[in-house]
Amino acid sequence: MLDFSKAFDLINHHLLLDKLQSYGLPAQILRRMATFLLDRAQRVKIGNEYSHSGHPNGGVPQGTLYGLKCFLVYINDLRTTLPLYKYVDDSTLFEICDRNYVSVIQESVDIAAKWTEQNDMKINSEKSEEIIISFAQDGNFRSTIPNIKIDGRDIAQVCHAKLLGVTISQDLTWNKHVGNIVKKAGKRLYMLYQLKRAGITQKDLVSVYVSVVRPVLEYACPVWHTNLPQYLSDNIEVIPKRALKLIFPGLGYAEILRRVNLDMLNVRRDSICQKYFDNIKVGTHRLNYLLPDKIHTEYNIRQQNVYPLPVTRKNRFRNSFIPWALYNCQ
Repeated sequence: MLDFSKAFDLINHHLLLDKLQSYGLPAQILRRMATFLLDRAQRVKIGNEYSHSGHPNGGVPQGTLYGLKCFLVYINDLRTTLPLYKYVDDSTLFEICDRNYVSVIQESVDIAAKWTEQNDMKINSEKSEEIIISFAQDGNFRSTIPNIKIDGRDIAQVCHAKLLGVTISQDLTWNKHVGNIVKKAGKRLYMLYQLKRAGITQKDLVSVYVSVVRPVLEYACPVWHTNLPQYLSDNIEVIPKRALKLIFPGLGYAEILRRVNLDMLNVRRDSICQKYFDNIKVGTHRLNYLLPDKIHTEYNIRQQNVYPLPVTRKNRFRNSFIPWALYNCQ
């Protein structure tokens, strides 16, 4: 997982304009983008004092639609020998290897590092991370994989890494991720407590729970819900119990759910996964290629054109999203 140092602040304006021109943007649009990038001044305020205005010679304004688009254009020509997934300033390289495979990930990292030098950017070796996911019987397999280096320095090999808000563990369990989201959501319960003290109605408090607390516990759940053991599901359910009992003291959790017409979170996650699977089944969905070919039959049966069930040897694979959905959501 590669971390770009001050990614938005180091963009070279002239390089960016050259890249925009290479994509065939009309001259009028290029002039507008040049004005957006170059004709900009900024100053610092401390108390009632202001510094002299200065004109930044690089970077794009964060929090603007143009700024995000410009950054994506700027890194669009970053290519490596291995698959590279870019999401704004988060870039992730991965490779699949066995015991006899010679890793080429260092080559891809070197290509990325060279690209950053040519484009006036820099990879932060201290914040970049390497995670090795292996279920080999031989516990020494990880030690046979050479460390990745950036600028001659080994990057950290970690047991857990956060990827777009989801904590990935090297054994593909979700204890760490669940612990993180429960802790984050638990901190937001203090907001409910303060709002209740301020006299906010129960109806509005439920709305705050639904819009501010619950989404933390459901974020990206198709990635992890289907492989979640019961005890971790119970750990997550502690937060809505605390939240709703804070709003409705003296009532049981089941009674509160009936009163406010809410489902338990495990039921909601099942529903979210079902809806996501339904979306994937649409032929134009970018993940549709993960599904097997449909079974076609001339007979008019109730489950015509369903997908075949995959043969699985390990529960780890059986409970990953696509196999789980094929078994449970058709």
